[in-house]
Amino acid sequence: METTLIYGIFMSLMLSALLLTKKGRNDADNLLSVYLLISALSLALAYLEILNRESGYNYPFLINSSVPFILLLGPTLWLYVKRLITPNFRYKRVHLLLLTPFLFAFILLFVNSYSADDTVKIASDRSESFHEKPLFLIIASMIALSNIGYIGWGLSLISAHRKRIKSYFSQTEKIDLRWLKFLLIWALICYSVISLLYLFDSFVDIFSYNSLQTIGYAIASVFVIILGFFGLRQGDLFSGTNRDYIINKPLEVTENREPIAKQEEEFINRLLSYMKDSKPYLNPEITLGVLSSQMKVSSEYLSRVINTRLNMNFFDFIAHYRVEEFKHMCKDLSKRNYTIISLAYDCGFNSKAAFNRVFKKTTGVTPSEYYLKVK
Repeated sequence: METTLIYGIFMSLMLSALLLTKKGRNDADNLLSVYLLISALSLALAYLEILNRESGYNYPFLINSSVPFILLLGPTLWLYVKRLITPNFRYKRVHLLLLTPFLFAFILLFVNSYSADDTVKIASDRSESFHEKPLFLIIASMIALSNIGYIGWGLSLISAHRKRIKSYFSQTEKIDLRWLKFLLIWALICYSVISLLYLFDSFVDIFSYNSLQTIGYAIASVFVIILGFFGLRQGDLFSGTNRDYIINKPLEVTENREPIAKQEEEFINRLLSYMKDSKPYLNPEITLGVLSSQMKVSSEYLSRVINTRLNMNFFDFIAHYRVEEFKHMCKDLSKRNYTIISLAYDCGFNSKAAFNRVFKKTTGVTPSEYYLKVK
């Protein structure tokens, strides 16, 4: 199992190097590189701690050396998510507060461990007497709350981001951070298992601390390996949202029961006629800004009408027309030799996965099922 730590260290360093040499590298790439370097450092120190313990404590200063750095992982990952979803992101002094758990744990360990005599540190680690002290439970709880809390916070930010962009874009496949959500869920699973092991063992002494540390860091290494496999597999290593747009808050879909003014009713009729006759949804890159420009109104006004009067966000509004266009094409005898995906592309979709997902959500059946039914 100790070998897994070596794989984790190697993968962390390799991914960090790839990110630092990535063409068109941005601040988000730098943050992820920092996260991977911290992972490599904590795994390397843990590996050295284990070897030091097994070789008779030749280097007492290594005892507990990896612990504080774990408290930097959650905040760094959260800051990476925040940077990806926030256009014109700026670092602020308040972000320095993210270092508080790390500094607090370092001070606690310095007072209780690092500054102690070598013989005392070795005796404490060998007998595992520290396991019975409140310090162990305090730091284990801090690590659990930090990692799980920041990852959960990151997932909530991504959820809000994915909801927000549907008010502006008709295609969200490349900017919805689905890949990051997947990785954060894996991180949540891995860190939750590690935290439960440590907290459970603090009450019911099952494992030796050496075994507990090995298992915990091996699981962390598995997550880094998953991270590396997924990042390398998708080609453009951990590509984020590079689209320029300004989003302040999500535009909620609400049903407005107030009477529709004559001028607004005329605009809605004009909008629906334009969608039917000009078919702007066939453009895969149609956005709220593009459509509002074509309708000669502000983006804010168009968004408000779609959300409050038509009870849809922009994404669903455009998707509705694309799905209806696909259904119409399926019945067109002149297009019987076309494949399903080619028809989907002709309707304005630019991703097979997105098309299948949207069509199933809208109609309740898959595109293939519908095609066979009408054929």
